[in-house]
Amino acid sequence: MLKNKKLKKLITKPSLFFKDYLNKKYPVYLNEMKCPQEEEQIIISYDEKIEKLFKNSDSIDVVFTWVDNKDLNWKEKYNFFSKIDKKSLGKYAKDSARFENHDELYYSLQSVLKFLPWVKKIFLVTDNQTPSWLKSIKTDKIHVVDHSEIIPSKYLPTFNSHVIEAHLHKIKDISENFIYFNDDVFVARALEASHFFKCNGHASLFISSKSLNYMLERGTLTPTLSASLSSSKLLQRKFGIRPETPLVHTYVPLRKSDYLQVWKCYEKEIESFLSNKFRTDNDLNLATFLVPWFSYLKGKSIIQRDICYYFNIRSRSAKSFYKAIRKAKNDGYSPHSFCANDFNSQNTPLESYQEILEAELKFYYEKD
Repeated sequence: MLKNKKLKKLITKPSLFFKDYLNKKYPVYLNEMKCPQEEEQIIISYDEKIEKLFKNSDSIDVVFTWVDNKDLNWKEKYNFFSKIDKKSLGKYAKDSARFENHDELYYSLQSVLKFLPWVKKIFLVTDNQTPSWLKSIKTDKIHVVDHSEIIPSKYLPTFNSHVIEAHLHKIKDISENFIYFNDDVFVARALEASHFFKCNGHASLFISSKSLNYMLERGTLTPTLSASLSSSKLLQRKFGIRPETPLVHTYVPLRKSDYLQVWKCYEKEIESFLSNKFRTDNDLNLATFLVPWFSYLKGKSIIQRDICYYFNIRSRSAKSFYKAIRKAKNDGYSPHSFCANDFNSQNTPLESYQEILEAELKFYYEKD
């Protein structure tokens, strides 16, 4: 009977037959969990039912790090220290794409306000900068935090995201539970607080299907990979277990108490890289590897799923991701999040990639 149905589909609807056949043989993966696109909603809907049963009522904050590379004062500092910093820099450490501001932050903030209304406070960590459009956002949740408020002056200015992230727990009045965002990460649907922090206090650990060693074998050594490998070795030294799985490129649930413990355990190692003005292969990445995995190995976090579409906005493949995100929104089957990353300015970029990004974000967050 099944063979007859397949034969009928082949004869009457050949395009649909081959589409189904290829999707099964070559599943479409848009997320770093390697979850086939056709199975995403099964996972999301199941997890949502669980999260609604065990709601979290604790105070949860959000932290963004942001830079405006068009700011003249910032550019002057950047150019000055670029010339005098003679340390061995990591790959892409001074790539302009790392600092390029496309006003993604505006839409990332909107995504938090729209889909995470339970967030108590939103902290925006910057280098003496404030977005020109910030006053247009009607909320009293947003608080601008200057680097000088959390980072010792001897390390400033810094253009090293690893250094900035190492001090997030020092933000005044930040809650025990907070979620770290880069400005290129966007919440794509309404999410419960328990997606990030369980009612028993455990934080979610959103892991990818990648392997640090496999990435190293492929020759893709970047400051992020180096920092993860170094952090992994530190964890092995204390716990006898060496995590080799990076997190998904999305938001990261973090706990202030875990940060304090990490600093207490590894203060010497952390302080050894804080003077690096730009990212090097000798850094540690506290927010996106060391603290989350430390929390897990201490039994304070739990491995969780987050379907995040991750892509490079300069790549020609970005168009297929935009198409998938639009379709998901129209069909009511959006992923948890997506990350519209900008990297490697040396490659020939997608034509008008900045304008395309703005148009897609505007469609997603401003169209009813």
